[in-house]
Order: sequence, then C-alpha cells, then structure tokens
Amino acid sequence: MKLIELRQTVSERLDILREQRLKLNNIINNNNKSPLQINSNFDRVEISKALSNINEEYEQISDIANKLSIMDANIQNAEISRQQSEAAEEAAKELLKILEVFRRISKGDKVPPADEKKLMEYNQEMYMAAKNMALMNKNCDGKKHKSLWEEEPTQEEPVDPSELANNTEVGNPLAEVPNSINISEICTDLE
Repeated sequence: MKLIELRQTVSERLDILREQRLKLNNIINNNNKSPLQINSNFDRVEISKALSNINEEYEQISDIANKLSIMDANIQNAEISRQQSEAAEEAAKELLKILEVFRRISKGDKVPPADEKKLMEYNQEMYMAAKNMALMNKNCDGKKHKSLWEEEPTQEEPVDPSELANNTEVGNPLAEVPNSINISEICTDLE
C-alpha cells in the first residue's frame, strides 16, 4: 500500500471513530439528564465498554498516524538532502574544472575559447591573473587542450520529495489494530 493511500485510510478510520465516540458520549449524556425516563435498553456498562474499546482503537490509530507523518517527513528530508548533495557535487566539479582551466592558462597552454569564457564568467580577476601568468610563461611550449565541458552528462529530472514520499510502498499497520465493536447495534436499540 502506498503511503498516501495508507494515510487516507487512517484519516478516514479516525473520522469514523470520532463519530462513534461522539455518538456514544451523547447517548450517555442524554440518559444521565433525565433519570426518570431511562430507556430500558440502556446498558451503561455495555456502552462504557464500547466507548473504552473505541478510545483504545483511536489511540492506536492516532499513534500509527503520527508514525506515518514522521515517515513522510523523513522520506521528504532524505530526498531533499540527496538533491542538495548532488547540487553540491556538481558545483564542486564545476569549480575543479574552473581551477584546471586557470592552471592550464597560467602555464601558457592553449585552451578552447569556451573554457576561457567560463573562467572569465566565474571570476574576472582570476582570468586576468591567469592571462598575466601566461605572458610570463610565453617561452614555454604550451599544450593544446580539449574543452573540459564537452562531456556534459544529461541531467535527470528532479524528483518532488512529497511525491516520492506519497508513492513510497509501506506495509499496512492497520491490520494489527483490532476493530472496535460496531456501535450501530447498541445505538439502534436506544433510539
């Protein structure tokens, strides 16, 4: 079951339990107000037991709902961290290429104009310093280099963290929670 489906199921079950709890509380409160007109079918012990079972199930399912929310947040945070680390890795690779172009130009090597342009766009002062150092090394035999940016990998489409969390497959923890008794039997006798 996907996380989003399970969260929806848990939410619906909590709504049902709230309604049942409210209905039983209303039955108890209405019969307490007029003790002279107590319905003969009114069994305080049975209703209290049903209310206790509903409260216990509600607590268990609320705990599951909280755990699902935490799981959702953890999945989203993990995806955001992964995306941020990929971005930092790309930035580091880009900086290394810039520094390599700086080094090559400084030695007097020939680099493609596109690489020079990248260095200039990154930092004008670095570019000028590299060109000045190249003038000092003009008597050296400079190598001719290929562009460092030619092998641009195709970038993947970024994944939306909330979409990833919603579509994560999880078990069904609701199977472990026993359903409380059906209060419709109790309520029909009292109405």
